[in-house]
Amino acid sequence: MKKAKTRAAVGFVDVPSNFWARGAIAEAYEMGWMSGYPGNVFRPSQQIPRVQVVVALNNGLGYEPTCNFQDVLSYYNDAGEIQSYAVKSVAAATEKQLVVSYPNPKSLKPNQSATRAEVAAFIYQTLVSTNQARAINSPYIAKIDIG
Repeated sequence: MKKAKTRAAVGFVDVPSNFWARGAIAEAYEMGWMSGYPGNVFRPSQQIPRVQVVVALNNGLGYEPTCNFQDVLSYYNDAGEIQSYAVKSVAAATEKQLVVSYPNPKSLKPNQSATRAEVAAFIYQTLVSTNQARAINSPYIAKIDIG
């Protein structure tokens, strides 16, 4: 998903100039999809927890929660496992129906490593939220009543 660059690239200390994904990492950073860790570190070989996928996609879209984020998070039976840095992003992503959890949509599993299928489902929901794909009816999409 292409979007305008919102910040200048940084040279992550653990992404060598010949690293196969260096260009993609730089673009994802410049567009606001991904950020690194403190100390200019990216950790390109580390598996990514589900919560970080949600935060990355939500940050790239710039969504903010529209109602009390704690009320939104109460949808999840494991909301207490969501780190504080991620709560508002997870709430906004949940409101926008970006979050997909199989087999139970009320189980976010925030600290579990994301599978390729889960990342694909999150990206698809991101495309739906930006009107770049048609919604697929699925019982695994986190859906809350807001309003």
